[in-house]
Parts: sequence; C-alpha cells; structure tokens
Amino acid sequence: MTPVARDNPRSGKRLAAIMIVGACVASARPATAQRPEHPTVPNLEDRTETEERGLPPEITTCDDAKILGGTRTEQAAACALKMQSYVSARTFADRALRENERSFRAHLFMGVTQHMGEGNLPKALYHLERAETLFIEAYGQRPDRKTSPWAVYHRTLRQLVWVNGEMDRHEAKIAYVDALKKRLDLDYEPLKAWPLMKLKRFNDARAIALRAIAKEDRWYQAVGLTALCAVESEQQKRFEAYEACRDAAKPVRRSRIDGAIELSNAAAAAEEVFRFDEAERLYLESTRRAPEGSVNPWGRLVRLYVRQGRFAEAVSAWREMRQYRSRRPGGYLDQQDQTEADLLGVEVMLMAGRAAEAEKVTRRTVQRPDRQGTSSADTAQNEAGTAIMDRVAKLTAARALEEDASVASSWWMALRLRSKAAWLRFDAWSIGRRAAELLSDVDRLVSSLRPECPGSIEGPAWLDVEAVSLVGPGVALAALEQARERENLPEDQAEMIFGIHEAEAHWRAGSYRPALKVALKTLDRLPMFEVMLRARVAAVGADSARRLGELEDAQKLFRQVMSTDPGVLRRLGLRLPVRLARMGDDPAVVRAVDMLASSPRLDEVEWGFELRVAAGEIRLLERDGSGIAGARVRPGRSDSVEATARRIARTVHRDLLVPDVDLTQSDIRSLDGEIGGGDKASERVNGILDELMSEP
Repeated sequence: MTPVARDNPRSGKRLAAIMIVGACVASARPATAQRPEHPTVPNLEDRTETEERGLPPEITTCDDAKILGGTRTEQAAACALKMQSYVSARTFADRALRENERSFRAHLFMGVTQHMGEGNLPKALYHLERAETLFIEAYGQRPDRKTSPWAVYHRTLRQLVWVNGEMDRHEAKIAYVDALKKRLDLDYEPLKAWPLMKLKRFNDARAIALRAIAKEDRWYQAVGLTALCAVESEQQKRFEAYEACRDAAKPVRRSRIDGAIELSNAAAAAEEVFRFDEAERLYLESTRRAPEGSVNPWGRLVRLYVRQGRFAEAVSAWREMRQYRSRRPGGYLDQQDQTEADLLGVEVMLMAGRAAEAEKVTRRTVQRPDRQGTSSADTAQNEAGTAIMDRVAKLTAARALEEDASVASSWWMALRLRSKAAWLRFDAWSIGRRAAELLSDVDRLVSSLRPECPGSIEGPAWLDVEAVSLVGPGVALAALEQARERENLPEDQAEMIFGIHEAEAHWRAGSYRPALKVALKTLDRLPMFEVMLRARVAAVGADSARRLGELEDAQKLFRQVMSTDPGVLRRLGLRLPVRLARMGDDPAVVRAVDMLASSPRLDEVEWGFELRVAAGEIRLLERDGSGIAGARVRPGRSDSVEATARRIARTVHRDLLVPDVDLTQSDIRSLDGEIGGGDKASERVNGILDELMSEP
C-alpha cells in the first residue's frame, strides 16, 4: 500500500486555530482548501486598455489583491491566481517581473503559477527561493506584521513547503516548516510527519503525528491521522496501519465533498489485510468526493478489478480514471502519478492482448518516473515496478511478433518480424538487469515476495512473481524463507501467496515435481476471485504436469488457464496442447491449419484440446465436445486463399488468447447498471481500448 499525503495544498483542510486574526487570516489558508471565490465582474471603470488589445483583464478587486498589495499588475496576478486563471496569472507575473525584476511579489506569483498551473517544480522553486531572498533583503527574516507585507512572506514560505515536498526534498521541507515557526511564529509541525516518514525517521514521524491527533483542531488531526496511517504501513505493521487508516477516514465519512485521500488510503490498508470487498466500497466512496492531491481512486479500482478478472469493469474504471485526472485543477499534480496512470492502462492493454501498444507506453515510462513526494513509496520501488512492467510488455510483444511471423505472407516479412522480436527481447533483457539490480536489496526483495507488503516493488500483485525470474530461483527460495519468518498475516492468507512464488521458483529451476505439488496446493488455497494469480500458478502447474507426463493434471490446469486468463500462456512463453481439426475442405481453412501447425503458441499432441478451425470461427473444445473458448474470424480486405488463411490463423493468436468478457457485468458507478448490451469476447474490449487510446 502507498498512502498519499494529506498536507498537499490541494488536499489540505482549512487551517483555523493556528492562524492569526485580521487581514492575514485569508492568506493563511491553503490556496485551494475551498472552492475558489471568483470576484464579482468588475465595473467598466475597472477595465483597462489591456482588454482592448485582447490581453487578460486586470482584475484587482479580489481580497488577495488587498491582502498582498503591490502594483496594479501584481494585484492582477494575485486575482488571476485566486480564480485559478493560471495563463492570465503567468502573463501578469511576467509583466510584473519586466517592470521590476527584484519584485518579491512578482517572483511569488510566478512561482505559484509554475507550481499550480504548469507543474514545473524546478522553475517554481527558483522563483519562490528568489522571492524569499528578496523579501528578506528588504524586511529581514522576522518581519514586523504591521510595517511589512507579512502575508506575502507567509505565502512564499508555505509554497516552499509544498514544492520541496513534491520534489522529494524532504529535509528542505522540514526546514521550511521550522522556518514558519521561527520566523513567523506559526506552528505547522504536523507537516513534518510526512517528510520524516519518507526519511525513515519513523519514531519522530509517529511522535509528531500523535501530537497532532491529540489536538482539537481538525486540520491537525487530519494531517496527523494520515501521517500515522503511512508510518504504520511503511513499517509493515499491517493491522496497526489498517486501524490508523480507518481512523483517518472516520471523520470524513459524513462529508459529501472532501475526504478522497483518507478514503483511498483506508481502502489500500484494507487490501493489505485482504479485505477486498471493504476496499472496493471505500474506493467507490472516494470516487464520489472532489479530486484531492495525487490520489486517483479509479486507478486503484482498475488494479483491483484486473486482479479479480473483472475485465469489463477494469476497462470502465480506466476510462473514469482518465477523466478524473482531467478534473484536477491546474493539472499540477500530473507528474506525481502520470507514469502510474500509464501503467494502469498497460495492465488493461495486456489483458486485452494489446501487447504492442502496451510496450509503446512502458517504453516511455521507464524514462519518466513519477515524483514520489506525495506517496509513501520510494523511487526505487516505483522504478523496479516500472522496469518489470516494461520487461513483461516487451517479452509479450516479442512473442506476439513471433506468432505473426509463423503466419507471415513471405519469408522476408517473417524475417522482419523475428528481427523486431529479437530486438525487443534484447531490450527486455536489458531492462530486466536494471530491475534485478533494484531487487538486489534484500529488504526490497523479501517485501516483494510477501503478500500486499509495503516496501515491495510498486505494481500489480499478479506480476510480483516476476521477481523470481529476475533474481533466479535459488535466490528467490532463500528470500522466501526470510519472507515467511517476517510475515504477520494468518498462515492461510500468507501461504497462498508464498505458494505462487515457490511454485514458480521450482518450475524455473526445472524441479517440476515440487512445482506441480505446490501449484496444486496453492490453487486449493487461493480464493476464486484471485483470477490473475490463479491463472499464473495454474499455468506453471500445467506446464510442470505436461513435462512430467501427468496428462490428466495438465489438461485440468490448462483448462483453468483458458477459462480465466489465457494471455498468461503468451506472457510465460508456453504452448497450448491442441489437436488441430479443420472443418470442411475450404482451401483457406486447410492452409490455416498448416500455418497453425508451426505456431509457437500451440503444441499439437494427441491428448490436447480440440481446436476446430473453420472459415468463420475458431473453437476450442474438450475431448467430450464441450466448449472452452471461441472467437469469430473478422472479414478482411482480401478474399484470397492466403489472406483468408492468415486471418484465420491470426484469430487464434490474437483472440483466443484474450479472456472472454461479458459486458453485461455491473457498471462500477452504481453496481447495478449495465456497461454493454450483451456482446462477449475481445472485440468489444478492444473497441473501448481504441476509443480511449485515441484520446489526447
């Protein structure tokens, strides 16, 4: 679980008890703790010639203009920021700097614009530090409240707290919180709990959080409770974190507006203790609150739904996640979760068999990591998770290219496809080495092998097992011993996750007998809703049984894979045992069967499932004739025998290895509506993905 900070300016409660009275009260609240109060449209005499030239109107009648003072241009910048008109604010701030490059107000307004409007944290930091320096030169570090523009200094220091925190400059954030106390006699101590937690100074962070919780002020309590939730989680105290995160959520349960952060953190803590129904309810409740901070509850629902094999709901949640991000004011927090949002989409794309598109996304994410200032996870955890997702996408895309090569129209085209696949495999090896390096940290590796454990690689739970292939089976088995010693979950919950890793380690070591034994035991323990984890361990058990010649177990396990997540066969590079059967004497069907005989994803054996190939559809059947999976062959531009045969063969590769999705599943908005009109299989899923991926 990675709790999200509550002290962000977009997510903070109103500061009440700790603020001074009089004109500075308005300036002492986080800039967006409440809905912005747009000033009344100015009278005609307030309009200036700038409007006549198409420039932003110089509105100078808002409260902030009176509080912060300055020139007319500076007051216009203050009002534009009050209205969250960041383009106008930048225009006025830039003009004010041209008028006086040593204006601390102009630097403050430009810093806020770069922070809140454009998300350019380095530029924001430069202008804010410049504003601080220029103010101190004019009025000193401890200015007189009556004879100085004290409110400007206050806002500058407070902005420096936020920006340094978002940039992972935690020592600097603490220093500015102390500066607010020392220079202005304002107590923001609760804001030190989060950076202290990020610096692993857990005892100090807990002490501050507990002091804040003991206060009567709601802001103190909110920040303290959220920090305590994160501290307990990062120290891997699951049940203490669950209680702390629930306590943080209790005060906001009665609210209809804010509380998205507390509710999402409580949901994540519920996941840590395997209370997935409660987690889903809390995430859904969080989606109905105003967007706050960098949390995106729809994104966390995507991950939960994919894990449970609720693919239609995952696609719908992905759509909502993208829209939710667009509703965040200013977009300044996008760099805190852009990569995470992209990788959540990758999960959906991989499930829908869109490995090539998924690889294009992961390729850029490894070069653009998220900042982790507002998340309790550290950079290495996210970098490892991103690298693993990129490696999986690259290997899956490479195998899809090799499948296409087996049905290519010419030897030249087949060579090109295999060459592309080889490059992808090399890139996957390279990024895998980076992930393995990050997993060489023993604590991180052990945490990654534990179920739902803070400190582990950041990514979907169903890909945690990739750590085994990266570090090697011997290292993984040794780390599992330590993981079992440290685990505090009940044995029945912990062992079903440990069993997945253990089975994978034995399988990759070539020890197929223990791999099959552990896989079968783990499948008995895993609940049915753990669809992705069940599919993975079933695939490992199926291949182990096949290699051992225990064909009945192999058939049973391959059947489980095909009925839940058939795409795991491609992700693991496994072959599906089949008996090819052509339906009729259509030359295209005959040719398609010949092509499929050389497919790297099929193993033609007598004991395999019957794969019936017809001109219009593909069907996978049990030996008794009952259906397992099927797919329609889409029409193409050419009706030639060769082109039709390739379409039939590609249908096996592209559609048969994608899970069936019943789009009449409950709509995640209300849990009682409908998403679709009753279609099944990958066409509808891919149609929605095409729609989403075409959006800017």
